[in-house]
Amino acid sequence: MKKLLCLAAAAALLLAFAACGAKDTLAGAPEEILAQLKGAVTVELPMSFDSEVTAENAQNALGLTEAQFGEYVDSAYESAAAITTFAQSTAVVKCKSAAAAAEVKKLVAAGFDSKKWICVFPEQSVVVESGSYVLLAVGKAQATDALVGAFKSISGGNIGSPNVFFTSGGEPEGGNGGGDLVLF
Repeated sequence: MKKLLCLAAAAALLLAFAACGAKDTLAGAPEEILAQLKGAVTVELPMSFDSEVTAENAQNALGLTEAQFGEYVDSAYESAAAITTFAQSTAVVKCKSAAAAAEVKKLVAAGFDSKKWICVFPEQSVVVESGSYVLLAVGKAQATDALVGAFKSISGGNIGSPNVFFTSGGEPEGGNGGGDLVLF
């Protein structure tokens, strides 16, 4: 009976710790995390332009309004494909807290325009959090999956459930076949 009670107490304690929220296992500026991610993936990513995300460009880069960016975000960095035949973008956001990261994850999924590119669309768009960090990966499914896997790896496995909030599923509305270049 004592063993059963000890086991129940241990399980309750474990659940209590899990409910306290995610602990940050990532550290550093978003551009450093982004560089680690790009170095850790085993798929080829297109040549990209890397730049800071600010309140002024947060709507285009992340789908966040200026007010949302100011309320929840400490800093963010984006890597966008330079010249490519498919849409590709990766952003790392450092939020003010783990609770802010959970909110940013929801806001990005609701506000990011996966059809913003001209003539091309990503295969999928996914957002995931780890502690106070958020990863947005947009592009070919193989690349976004690899980026999420690398994010999980460098965070010690400490990530939430990835939210795949867009898939091209063949022909997007007014689309071009899910990511291929359309020549006019």
